[in-house]
Amino acid sequence: MATEPRTFVDTDILIDIARKQVRAIDFWRRAEARSTMTCSAVSVFELLAGCRNLREQRMTLRGFSSIDIIHVETGDSILALDWYRSYHLSRGIGFLDCLVAAAARRMDCQVHTFNTKHFRVIPGLKTKRPY
Repeated sequence: MATEPRTFVDTDILIDIARKQVRAIDFWRRAEARSTMTCSAVSVFELLAGCRNLREQRMTLRGFSSIDIIHVETGDSILALDWYRSYHLSRGIGFLDCLVAAAARRMDCQVHTFNTKHFRVIPGLKTKRPY
């Protein structure tokens, strides 16, 4: 059984979409036409953390109605902890990036992000700058 194509986006892309940046919206529309838009639950947490009030929170959550949100599983947490321990001090990767990377790798997805510096240390993870 073939799996449907996914476009896995990191938080920075979602922020650009929320800010209505033209290049981000163009990327999103092209990707959405040919794949399922996907992100980690960690990205949802990150965006909600930036909300200043209930109205912003509702607007943010409404934006996720068409996105497949990948939740963190036990194996993701274990792998993310290992990567964090291995790469945090030497390469500066954060624990949230490790969790996002673990979910993306489990799904065998390329991560569309501008944070390629941190993500490139993750073994077997594919990344791409979207625009």
